[in-house]
Amino acid sequence: MEEKRKVEDYLKDLTEIKKMMDQSEDYGLIEVWVFWLYGIFITSGSVIAYILITTRDFSLLKILLTVWLPIFFLAGLAETVGWVRRMDKKSAPLLSKRITKLSSAFLGLLIIISVMVYFLIQTDIPHSGIYMMLGAVPLFLYSQITYTSIIIEAWLLTCGGLLLLLNNISSIQGSLFAGVIVGVVYFILGFHMNYEDKKSNE
Repeated sequence: MEEKRKVEDYLKDLTEIKKMMDQSEDYGLIEVWVFWLYGIFITSGSVIAYILITTRDFSLLKILLTVWLPIFFLAGLAETVGWVRRMDKKSAPLLSKRITKLSSAFLGLLIIISVMVYFLIQTDIPHSGIYMMLGAVPLFLYSQITYTSIIIEAWLLTCGGLLLLLNNISSIQGSLFAGVIVGVVYFILGFHMNYEDKKSNE
């Protein structure tokens, strides 16, 4: 009887340790408000780009330089602040092995995406579906190192982009639609992350 109780206590301890390890691995790396800012930035950028193209006859390259580069800078600044604040709350090292892997992967993706976008805009065709799918790329990566359920939003954007491509929607209006959808999905993702945070802290 005593031996059985020891085994049960041992198994209970193992279960508790596993739960603690899972919780330490499964948490958001940046503050929730960063995703809400992403949503605002992307939606606003899409609307501004549409207005400048239709009223000022801006080229896609000029839009990239005057609208999207400043937005990417602000988003990167917000993400850095959100990351530092989250690591401080979790008492986690800023340059842990986990963060280093994520940063290296994001750098590689950023280079590839930048090259792709540069060559895409040289065609002067608003590739609406591709733009929408590009919004899913960071989420696919992020879902591997934080809350896995984020992959839901990533697949929503991917499928939406594929639908635009299959329907051959390549227009300024289509790009506006794609940008607004990406912004809305990121804004919703903020609420999703907030829910996951609360669940993991229970």
